Amino acid sequence: FSPRYRGYVLFVLMGVNLFNFGDRAILGVLIQPIKEELGASDTEMGILTGLAFAVFYAVCGFPIARLADRGLRVRVIAWAMAIWSLMTAVSGLAGAYWHLLLARIGVGIGEAGGSPPSQALLADYFPIEQRARAIAVFVAGAHIGIFLGTLLAGYIGHEYGWRTAFIVLGLPGVAFALLVRYTVAEAPPRGRVESLASPLRSGSMWQATRHLFEGRAFRHLMIAVGILWFSNVGAGQWHAPFLQRSHELSLKEVGFLLSLLSIPNLIAVMVGGYIADRLSKRNPAWQVYVPLLGTLISIPFLLGFYLAPTWQLAFASAVLAMLAAGVFAGVLLAAVQGLVGPHARALAGAILMFSSNLIGVGLGPFAVGALSDLLAPAFGDESLRWALVVMKALPLLAVWHMWLAARVFTEELREAPPTAAQP
Repeated sequence: FSPRYRGYVLFVLMGVNLFNFGDRAILGVLIQPIKEELGASDTEMGILTGLAFAVFYAVCGFPIARLADRGLRVRVIAWAMAIWSLMTAVSGLAGAYWHLLLARIGVGIGEAGGSPPSQALLADYFPIEQRARAIAVFVAGAHIGIFLGTLLAGYIGHEYGWRTAFIVLGLPGVAFALLVRYTVAEAPPRGRVESLASPLRSGSMWQATRHLFEGRAFRHLMIAVGILWFSNVGAGQWHAPFLQRSHELSLKEVGFLLSLLSIPNLIAVMVGGYIADRLSKRNPAWQVYVPLLGTLISIPFLLGFYLAPTWQLAFASAVLAMLAAGVFAGVLLAAVQGLVGPHARALAGAILMFSSNLIGVGLGPFAVGALSDLLAPAFGDESLRWALVVMKALPLLAVWHMWLAARVFTEELREAPPTAAQP
């Protein structure tokens, strides 16, 4: 395939990720009005934003990824996108808490077929020396989606109600799924980017999974990703109600401010991918050291976000935190894809998504909500603030696991010398 067409495929898959994370961002912005209308507790809203989505996302990700690794990636991505977009729109029709719960389960099932096959497709389109930047562009779609999702959900929810926000923002993804299905070629022939030799080319899903976890770097990266998503995504789902409760901002103001935070995050993703590609030419372990350093630097600024006395100081701290924390996502995805052969990349992506979503997206928001309810008798409306502060101790554990992974990353790198990406 020509460089122009590979660029087009990258652009379309970035769009898939944009809709993926844009649809996810909608609920986080609308927690407070939904909670008030449906009479739900913080714990119940934590289940809605976390477990209801993540359990089905994580469990369905494995069989869908294995199907994708057998050559059906484009069709899997297109059908999955149509399903999650439609279920996002259906969320706006919910008449009770359990209706919205079922819709979120549908979104989780659909989104299980989005990211892992997309990562696998990109890994076959781009050789290893270009892959961190390609994955960074793909991940940038998530931050653009979060920007648009939070901005539009806040505005539409404030002006027309939370139900309208779900419907208006969900339906366009169905049309984009058709674009994916009929304009993206399945893949370069397997093994053109790396050697065809792969111990994961055949065998059961469980055999392939067991083989992946034999690598120490892979194990430590999975643990680090789970911890980071538990802390960062778990907290992030509650940023909108935190700003509403602790700083008395309106839904429209919250949507605007949180959407702006996607900009420094996007900058960090792109810069992080470039830096990692440059430094990994000397030592591939920099694919792990770059997100390690970014995570470490972000911790004090995230604490400043939660503890600042005014929303202006809180927002300034959040911007600095995003500039540091944003480097880890795209670079770590590229690092994981580099540890496996071409016939198990979607599976590796599914394992990564299992770790990040079941532990992070699933349990993280639930843990914050439950802790907020637990602290409410002592702190009242400020209980959510202190629940978020407690979560910021966890990234230090993720830093330790990334350091352990970096120590063995180079020796366990299973990529063969790269060849041309074009057939």
